[in-house]
Amino acid sequence: MSMAMAGNVLIGLGLLSLFFLRILLLRNLKVIIACVLAAAVFSAACLLSNHQLSQIPSKQSYVVKVYPDTTKVDGANLSFIAKPEDTNQKMVFYARLKDKRQQQLFKQSVDPLMVTVAGKPSDFLPATNVNQFDAERYYHHQKINSSFIVENIHFDGSPRRQTIIDRIHIIRAQFNHYCQRLPKMLGIYATGLISGYRANDFFDEMTGVQRLGLLHIFSISGMHVAYFLSIVDQLMAWLGLSKLKKAIIAITLLGGYFIFSGGSPGLMRAVIMAVIAIINRLLKLGFSRLDIWSASLMINLLILPETMFLMGVQLSYGLSLGLIASEKFSYIKQTILLNLLTVPILLFNLYEWHVLSVAVNLIVLPIFGQVIFPLVILGVIIGGIGTILTIPIDWALHVFNDGLNAISGLPGMIVFGKPPLVMVLLMLSLTFFLAIADRLYAKQISLALVTIYLGTFCWIHFPINGEVTMFDIGQGDSFLIREPFNRSVTMIDTGGKVQFNSESWQKGTQHYQAKRLSINYLKSIGISKIDNLCVSHQDADHCGDLPAFIEEMAIGQIIIPLGMDKNPSFMQKIAKRQNKTKLLCVNDEMQVAKLPATIYHPYLAGKGENHDSMVLGTQKGGLSWLFTGDLDRPGELDTIARHPGLTADVLKVGHHGSKTSSDPQFITSVKPRIALISAGRHNRYGHPNDETLVTLKQHHVRIFNTQKQGMVRYIYRNNTGHFETVLKGNEGNLE
Repeated sequence: MSMAMAGNVLIGLGLLSLFFLRILLLRNLKVIIACVLAAAVFSAACLLSNHQLSQIPSKQSYVVKVYPDTTKVDGANLSFIAKPEDTNQKMVFYARLKDKRQQQLFKQSVDPLMVTVAGKPSDFLPATNVNQFDAERYYHHQKINSSFIVENIHFDGSPRRQTIIDRIHIIRAQFNHYCQRLPKMLGIYATGLISGYRANDFFDEMTGVQRLGLLHIFSISGMHVAYFLSIVDQLMAWLGLSKLKKAIIAITLLGGYFIFSGGSPGLMRAVIMAVIAIINRLLKLGFSRLDIWSASLMINLLILPETMFLMGVQLSYGLSLGLIASEKFSYIKQTILLNLLTVPILLFNLYEWHVLSVAVNLIVLPIFGQVIFPLVILGVIIGGIGTILTIPIDWALHVFNDGLNAISGLPGMIVFGKPPLVMVLLMLSLTFFLAIADRLYAKQISLALVTIYLGTFCWIHFPINGEVTMFDIGQGDSFLIREPFNRSVTMIDTGGKVQFNSESWQKGTQHYQAKRLSINYLKSIGISKIDNLCVSHQDADHCGDLPAFIEEMAIGQIIIPLGMDKNPSFMQKIAKRQNKTKLLCVNDEMQVAKLPATIYHPYLAGKGENHDSMVLGTQKGGLSWLFTGDLDRPGELDTIARHPGLTADVLKVGHHGSKTSSDPQFITSVKPRIALISAGRHNRYGHPNDETLVTLKQHHVRIFNTQKQGMVRYIYRNNTGHFETVLKGNEGNLE
């Protein structure tokens, strides 16, 4: 029902139809009435939730209680989720800290902070690229529908009275601060496994855990709740308490543990199931494990109707149901089944899977539960006596983590791509049938499952259409030219952020945005190898994210303008390239094998500056294309002088629409019908310049601008194609 009301309508209606058909076939009036009442309650909860979210706050100033253990401080950037006073819904607050004192206050405080924030309400930035993380949907699923851009912060001190929730947050903050004083690896494992806090460098250290699909062991869930309850049960057994008192204390402590561990939606499932199980034992209700799972799901959906759209919740419920379905299996069979259940969910969200993950899970899970987790708890305890005593434990965790990182680097990572949602549901259904079906049907189900995986893989990896895509990467350039059946994959520029002068405390963790934008898209369509990566010139907004491509992708050849290999700064960016990756320096007199494009500039060796930009032309989908990097006006005139008769149907406008490019004489000569402009929203340079826009309009050129339309794709087959834009901007959309 959640799918029908807030997700894919067709699939939701299909599932609802199956549900009602099943209920009617039971021919049990009590069951039918109960289901109708439950559906009515759930529908009312959804409508109430949507009504609350539709009331978007509009004030310019709020008084907010901020819990330091829930804030994210990365250099001068601050973000936190809080419910302002006099409002009934949470908001996400974003701020740029003014000085180091403010930064240290948020980093070092453990008590809740009362602050008055002034600024302006803001909508979440939309996902402007295909398959990009959608912050608006992500927060909406958690009943958060608005954000606030903080311009000024005034500290009002601590709350006059501390609630129980305040005290739990204080304990969590104190614990996190304590873990930061422990040896690094022990501290990362302790906060990740006990308090659910992840430092800014968590994913940099845990590459193996990510690539091998082991993040679920770091998501505070059933395993952690079971550990917690076992400790509580042991303590209460020593005290000789009655069953009722044990139940009341256990349920109360579970609520506190839920808050202490970060209160994630995925953890909610484990806590609710644990509470229902305690009540079931106390009152002898006779609920089965499946009954408890189902009741947990219903309660969870009433609290957060859209919770099943979150990957962590999907994994939590899927794995717990898999444990119930496979309880009679051997350990090996059960582990394999549980891994098979995670694969469709991971592929739909992350697009890749390592073939060694099943084997690693078989080995790692018992080690983790019986060795690593107890070792971390022991390290936290003895760390209070003396940090030097934790060194052996930190060393053991280093060995364990480095081993996972090494294994994840072995061949076997399959970039599958993003399967259609229908295929994901079919994969999950067949996997569950495999767990509960008779042996007689196991082979047929297994064959059907393998066929679906292979068929989906081939459909993604051998598309009959090609594309020319302009990514929306903000202020910068990045383009993809992909031929049908992926015969050739070419990237022109990678994008990247220009680093402006700032003090050391303002610099946060370095993140390459290409990993969540262009590289993310490439993986979603099954691309793991780039045949040609062309770099127009040295500027960071064109090649700053090149190290991310080298790290994440196999690259056949990197093509740069003649002379740029003498640039030490650029050569440092490609220092970690694979030995198989060729580096080619080109000018307009060269033809590069396997490059589906012609080089029109430069003609002299340079340093890789704007006037040295590489200019590429190609024919795709019945249109001629010209990509000019940041080439300036003299360079444009030189190009048409050296290549008379050069024309293009589609022109990538030089230098993001700056008036230093797009000379009227050049536009007249090239005769473009369509212009592509890649520029950041509200950029400091004023790109695209009004003068350039006037020139293009005077020549009757239609404009696609990432500022208005986001990612722009030209999907073609043979000599025909069409443009698609992610955002529905008016200007530039073709009929």
